[in-house]
Amino acid sequence: MNLFIELLHIALGHRNAFSRTPTASEWEQLYTVCDQQTLLGVAFPALGKLQGEQRAPKKLFMQWYADSEEIRARNAVMNRKTALAARTFMRDGRRTIVLKGQGLATLYPDPALRTSGDIDIWVEGARDETVAYLRQFCPDEEVVYHNMHFPALNDVEMEAHFTPSWFNNPIANSRFQKWCKAHQEALFEHRVKLDNGGEVATPNAAFNRLYVMQHIYRHLFGDGIGLRQVLDYYYVLKQGFSSEEQKETLRQIKRMGMRRFAGALIYVEQRVFGLEDAYLLCPPDELEGEYLLSEIMRAGNFGKFDTRIRHVASEPKWHSFLRITRQIWHLVGHYPAEVLCSPLWRAWHYVWRIAKGYR
Repeated sequence: MNLFIELLHIALGHRNAFSRTPTASEWEQLYTVCDQQTLLGVAFPALGKLQGEQRAPKKLFMQWYADSEEIRARNAVMNRKTALAARTFMRDGRRTIVLKGQGLATLYPDPALRTSGDIDIWVEGARDETVAYLRQFCPDEEVVYHNMHFPALNDVEMEAHFTPSWFNNPIANSRFQKWCKAHQEALFEHRVKLDNGGEVATPNAAFNRLYVMQHIYRHLFGDGIGLRQVLDYYYVLKQGFSSEEQKETLRQIKRMGMRRFAGALIYVEQRVFGLEDAYLLCPPDELEGEYLLSEIMRAGNFGKFDTRIRHVASEPKWHSFLRITRQIWHLVGHYPAEVLCSPLWRAWHYVWRIAKGYR
């Protein structure tokens, strides 16, 4: 773990070398962990900074280089497709906001080295109206509370959002939805240029300070989170904030029940990525932070390596309901409101989808 953290610190410019020379076996382990956490691209610059005997084995270096070039090529595709999606919606009179993904990549020193995922695009308009529009093109796709799968682009997964996210806790969710709507109009005007991909609207720094944290928090109760999402938040915080902006963000975090999680996340940002004191949104919580870090390292990117998370084909609804409840129960002592509200939320969501005809 220490060598892994040192590797990330070298890549991010916080140090110049390892505290000791990794063995060939340890280099293989470093590669594996970076792969599991989808950090191969952003960690690769560290290999070019190392000197002498600390350099990576040649074969591993070449594999890592090839991986980083694949990530660059994929990002070029994603940038083009993201801009294309935004232009297409605009031609139909619907403004959009690109959430996370390629928008957050623009905050990185080298955006092309961030491993891309799918396209999440927040579409202007009420949910029912947006669903009716999208179903002209994809009539059979599943609709859930916050988005709809929209496979309109070749080789790229895309989700059209009616709202950026949600909480299991109904009080926190109500506050979050109102907060998102209050900020939406300003976000349409916040535009960034993608590398070779045109210009799109993305969330501004104030919105991302809460939203990206909330996205990480929500996935903790789903399929788990990886360090790629935590690194995204590192660069959100590195944009800086005034004392008043800090107070307002923390006020909203407390209103939505994430204050304990915020301390844990800031601890992980500081320990793993070396976040400087000037960018600490709140005091780090070491106890909660170590627990959160253990969950992240166990799960890998979106829980793909967490043996506690099972996806069973053709699983009965009742079985899925019980499985997810058991799956997140270990978090109840840390985040009781979200865990205890989860079964209520999922039961309500099931009935709501039937009533809406979204099944």
